[in-house]
Amino acid sequence: MKKWMWLAGLSLLLLCVWTVVEKGTDYFGKTYTDTEEFHYDFARFTEGLLLFELAPPTSTVDQSVASWEIDQYRMDHNSLTDQIQAVRDQYADAVSAAEEEGDSSLVKELEEQRAEDISAVRESFSDNEAVKKAIIEQREADYAEALQQLAAQQGQFEGQASGYAYQLRDLDTGEVFTKGTISDEPFFEQVYSAQEPLYFSNGYWSFDFPYDDTNSTLADNRFSGVIQIPEKGLAGAAVLSGINQFHLLKFFLYFLLAATVGSAWWLFKKRPIRTAWYTELTSYHKWRKLAVEWKLSGFAVSAVLSLVAADYFARVLTRPWGAGNGSFMEVFISLAFTVLFLSLTILQAIWLWQHFGRWSRFKEELQHSFTASQIYSAKDAFLNRTLGFQMSWVLAVMFLWGAGTALMVFQPVLAIVWLPATLLIGLPSLLFLMTRFGYLNRLLQGTEQLAAGSLGAELKVKGKSPLSRHAEHLNVLREGYKSSVSERAKSERLKTELITNVSHDLRTPLTSIITYTDLLKNEDLADEERRKYVDILDRKSERLKVLIEDLFEVSKMASGNAELTKQRLDMKQLVTQALAEHEEAVVEAELDVRITAPDHPVYASVDGQKWWRLLDNLILNATKYSLPGSRVYIGLTQGAGELAMTMKNVTRYELGDNTEELLERFKRGDTARKTQGSGLGLAIAQSIVDLHGGQMKLEVDGDLFKVTVLLPNHQ
Repeated sequence: MKKWMWLAGLSLLLLCVWTVVEKGTDYFGKTYTDTEEFHYDFARFTEGLLLFELAPPTSTVDQSVASWEIDQYRMDHNSLTDQIQAVRDQYADAVSAAEEEGDSSLVKELEEQRAEDISAVRESFSDNEAVKKAIIEQREADYAEALQQLAAQQGQFEGQASGYAYQLRDLDTGEVFTKGTISDEPFFEQVYSAQEPLYFSNGYWSFDFPYDDTNSTLADNRFSGVIQIPEKGLAGAAVLSGINQFHLLKFFLYFLLAATVGSAWWLFKKRPIRTAWYTELTSYHKWRKLAVEWKLSGFAVSAVLSLVAADYFARVLTRPWGAGNGSFMEVFISLAFTVLFLSLTILQAIWLWQHFGRWSRFKEELQHSFTASQIYSAKDAFLNRTLGFQMSWVLAVMFLWGAGTALMVFQPVLAIVWLPATLLIGLPSLLFLMTRFGYLNRLLQGTEQLAAGSLGAELKVKGKSPLSRHAEHLNVLREGYKSSVSERAKSERLKTELITNVSHDLRTPLTSIITYTDLLKNEDLADEERRKYVDILDRKSERLKVLIEDLFEVSKMASGNAELTKQRLDMKQLVTQALAEHEEAVVEAELDVRITAPDHPVYASVDGQKWWRLLDNLILNATKYSLPGSRVYIGLTQGAGELAMTMKNVTRYELGDNTEELLERFKRGDTARKTQGSGLGLAIAQSIVDLHGGQMKLEVDGDLFKVTVLLPNHQ
């Protein structure tokens, strides 16, 4: 219970503060004659004084009628044809009813009256004097009605004028008007001079003089002098009532000010707040689950309602009380609603403070809110500015077009602007929008086909719009997907070939080993045969070992786990040494090797052991697959930051055009796989070049096979 009493007490305290701040400036240090209420009553009195006593309107009506007034009168009463038709319509029902009843005398009277009215209408349009007479009669009628309005309000003025004394002089005629005795020390006094005279302002009494000449007569009267309330006790009943109400409210506001100070001291010193009262509520835990927008919106709505209710309470409390002006029940109801709204606002403020605590937490929750996500999504519309501005332009045109259509319903004259705007702007913009949406639908359809794995036809690229560029990107993606499918099929084929080749290359030596091992088990085998079989087993085992080591090495280098120990070496010398190492194999293959290299040493930073393996593999590859009796050309060239090594030979077997497959593991130039080797030579060479950051290219021109190794060489 304490927590609710504390909220109600703080709400009352804030309400008192609001009332004192809002209304105190109108009462503290002021008298009743300083208030707006008194200024209004006094201004109403002075205007009534002019209307009823100093310069009342005369009963004379201007008899002159200008030609433009005649034309205006005829325009206001429609055309001659319309007026005649209106008279006929006026009598049509009565004449028809009399004819149905068979009353011929009544029919005759109605027709004669109708003829007279039509004759009067014709006369008014043909005779200006008749029109002038009608205008003057209307003036007199309107003027008489205005005088009656003033006469009906004269009693109000006489009641308000009691207690006032004045001495005023007409600045134009010199006539002096006096009432009562002018005091030297009046309760209230207003002085007028020739520079700041009393004159008619027309705003506090209800009347309607429709003609400018009468109003100008009132406005021309100017007076100087003084108006007083000589003594407070002699003031009229309205002024005395206002004085008493003013002093009562002034005392009440001083009381509220004192009560506010005392309540604040008692509330914060004797009854301090405990936030746990409000954070342990079940409603708090439900409130925490709400989105941040709902939290802030609830607080803002209750705060606005609190301000509105507090302002209304202050106005009701300080309203002059009297018949129909206020009641205790109205004050009580406004107080109850104000305390309720203030309590809700304070409660939500405590919850917000406890929930967020730090600005960083509030900022984080705000950034993840639904509103923020929508704003970010809206900003995405302008990621492509051209598309964003086109969208904004079309939306603006559609909005203005719709607004113009709605306005044209109420103002048909706007069709003069609406029709050209529709033809020149609205319809082209609508057609542009529909065209763009049609193109977008085709792109979406193409995207769906691509996602489903159906390549379909290429998307048409129309113009240079963002959608056209998107179509180009989809076509590129389509080609990439098509290429990927082709590469995947190729990969599957190569995988199958790899498994087949590995199985063949591993099974061949294993089969020999198993066969000759079984033969060695024969105890009757001669020693010479046994040694022969052991030599075969040794060669096959060595071949199997080399095959497995090569496979392990190429896998290690392809995975990036191989380490390099680079040294600055003479590449020309390495090639010469490698050829000398394989001189016997070169001679056996009946090859003529030619080296083309600069006269000076060609240095590069490489791992000597692995580069030796690369040269070894390339030379062995040449000895195995070169046509006997042909030449092999090895070239070394050194350019700016790059070293190039080429090796060309005439192949023994037909290779075809697809040179990339030769770099695959277990791929051989002889598809029959009759030559010795693991099929990993070029794959290992490729991996070594990649480790050094270089590039290895294979080229086939008929039977001419060319290997090019490009190596970065930063000396």
